[in-house]
Amino acid sequence: MAWYFEVSSVSIELDCKQVVDGISNNLSTNSIFGAIMNTCKVSLMNHQNFKISFITRRANNVTHLLVKATLSYASSQVPDYMPSCIKTTVINEMS
Repeated sequence: MAWYFEVSSVSIELDCKQVVDGISNNLSTNSIFGAIMNTCKVSLMNHQNFKISFITRRANNVTHLLVKATLSYASSQVPDYMPSCIKTTVINEMS
C-alpha cells in the first residue's frame, strides 16, 4: 500500500550557507559542486511550493536529534508518530 499526499508549501531549512546560496543563486560553476547545485535547482523548478532558507546550526537541534534517532532504528520504515527523543525539543522551539 502506498501513501500519497499533496503538500501546499514546504520550507527546507539548511545549516550550510554555501548550499543554500548555490541553490538560490543563478551562478554556474564548472565544478562537481556546481553540477550538484544545478541538479537541485532543476528538481526544485518542478516544485514551486518549496522554499529553501539558511538557519544556523544552533537552531537546527531537531534535525540533528532526528538523524541520531533514525540511525538507531533497525528498520527502514517511517514511523507515523513523533519520536519521543525530539518531542520536547520541538515543543520548546515552537514556543
